[in-house]
Amino acid sequence: MRLALVFLVIATVEASAHESCIEPYRPDAEFLADAGYDAQEMREEFRIYFSEVEDYLNCLNNSAARIRPEATAAAQDYNRVLGKHPVESRQPVEQEPVSQLELSDSGTLFLDYNAGWLK
Repeated sequence: MRLALVFLVIATVEASAHESCIEPYRPDAEFLADAGYDAQEMREEFRIYFSEVEDYLNCLNNSAARIRPEATAAAQDYNRVLGKHPVESRQPVEQEPVSQLELSDSGTLFLDYNAGWLK
């Protein structure tokens, strides 16, 4: 019994770790230079950052993809609740539904290093 409980706890921790998206820390070129990083090391820090940004965006998209069906099921459950238990006249009126926003399913970071707005 204890072994099964241990496996359940480990599985829960691993599942929650996969669902948490940690925003990457943006490198500061001036700080890196002041800290003694050479040009190659600074470039590597930025490459790592851009890779972490892609991972972060993919994590957010995966979380969004996971939660959409759950939210849809909850909305259907809520509609059934409202159907069985309508709002009475003395109760506050339900708010209008929130409009839906289309989200991109791509976590790919497209960065044009030569874009005019970057200069």
